[in-house]
Amino acid sequence: MFRRIYKFIKWTLIIVALLAAFFYFRFKPAEDIAWGVNFSIPQANYLGFDWEKMYLAILDDLTPQRLRIMAYWEILEPERGEYKFDDIDFLLAEAGKRDIPVILVLGHKQPRWPECHHPDWYEGLSDDEKEEALLAVLGASVEHFKKYDSISAWQIENEPLFPYGPDCRIVKFGTFRKELALVKSLDDRPMVVTDSGEKGAWLPSTWAGGDIFGSTMYREVYYDQKQKYVKYPIPTALYRVKAGMVQTLSRVDKIWGVELQAEPWFETTVHETPWERQKELMNPDKFAANVAYATSVGFEENYFWGVEWWYWARQHGYPEMWEAAKKLMSEQ
Repeated sequence: MFRRIYKFIKWTLIIVALLAAFFYFRFKPAEDIAWGVNFSIPQANYLGFDWEKMYLAILDDLTPQRLRIMAYWEILEPERGEYKFDDIDFLLAEAGKRDIPVILVLGHKQPRWPECHHPDWYEGLSDDEKEEALLAVLGASVEHFKKYDSISAWQIENEPLFPYGPDCRIVKFGTFRKELALVKSLDDRPMVVTDSGEKGAWLPSTWAGGDIFGSTMYREVYYDQKQKYVKYPIPTALYRVKAGMVQTLSRVDKIWGVELQAEPWFETTVHETPWERQKELMNPDKFAANVAYATSVGFEENYFWGVEWWYWARQHGYPEMWEAAKKLMSEQ
């Protein structure tokens, strides 16, 4: 009996190891990595700045190779059926002037707290009406924004099948497929689908119909339940294995790093955290370590998370992170 169990465990481990090795070598890391940044209008406002001024400083001083822009529903449709595209128009037009490719993020579940983003009127709708409203704003947005050549790809929803955020349910798989099919019917640019790099399963998101997979990459996070910071003990090889799985078991071939941690994961808020503590959590040395980690993984595009915080710090007399990022961008 014990011998049979031993053989079963042994052969299971051998098979798992062989599959892991196959997937690891299936993914070919990029030799020339493009570095970009994420940008959020509400985050710039939250930090107390003119978002247009901040955005232009990012484009003209940092000169990123890529941009990922969040087009939150509450910005696009503050009143039901009344669309306001001006703010995102500005972002896309300015990126276009500088020939910077943009991933435009659309949908209900989007990056930055509280993860689910919608206008106030959404709350009073039934579940069927919510889906109808979501597809309506998605369709209207794609029809409007597709005139911009600066959009290199659409991202539909963010980590749609990963539960995260207060009162933020996962997107139903059927609804997610409808969203992707709708966008595909309106424009032929590729669609990015995403999942948590640390905890996500990856494959289900790709099976919904995306063209490119985007992974997060957070190294140190704060756990409310444990009331302490935790550094993920994830070897770079695991990202390669999961990337190889996606390339083998789905039709997705391109894997990008859509959120590479480059700001503190705050226990409270930026306004309540002393600068000495902030720079312990993120500084040029940690930034360089995260860049080296992402380079070792080898995704061909990586988008830093925290550019608005870099600007906040610089405006408060702490330019170290801004300058470190600027140096990296200038070397591209």
